[in-house]
Amino acid sequence: MNARVYASALNRLDDSVAPEKAVAGLIKNLKDKGRLKLLPAILRELRRMDAGKLATTPLVEVSRESEAQSALSAAKSAGIEASKVVVNPALLQGWRVRGNGKLIDRSAKSNLLDLYRKITS
Repeated sequence: MNARVYASALNRLDDSVAPEKAVAGLIKNLKDKGRLKLLPAILRELRRMDAGKLATTPLVEVSRESEAQSALSAAKSAGIEASKVVVNPALLQGWRVRGNGKLIDRSAKSNLLDLYRKITS
C-alpha cells in the first residue's frame, strides 16, 4: 500500500475514534510491516487532502471578529452558506467570502491594490 491509501484511511475515520489511538495503530502497523519510512509521505498526503477540503469549503474571512455577523449575512444573501469564519488581519478592514465557485471581496486590501494598479498603469 502507498501513502495515499493510508492517508485516505485516516481521513475517513469518524469522530468516535480518538486521533491519538488511530495514529498509534497506524505506527504500530507500519512498524510491523517495516514501512515506517512512509510516515512523511502519509503526512504530505494528509496535508494535501486538508488543503483540498479547505479549497471547496465555503469560508468567510474577516479582518476583525466584530465584522463576522455582517459578513455571514452578506454571504447568505449571495447564496453562499458558510459556517466557518476566520479572522485574517491581512485584510486590513472588511471581509472576503469564498464558496460555490465565487469570491466576493469587500476588503480594504483589495481596494488598495486596485487603486495602486490604476495609479501605476
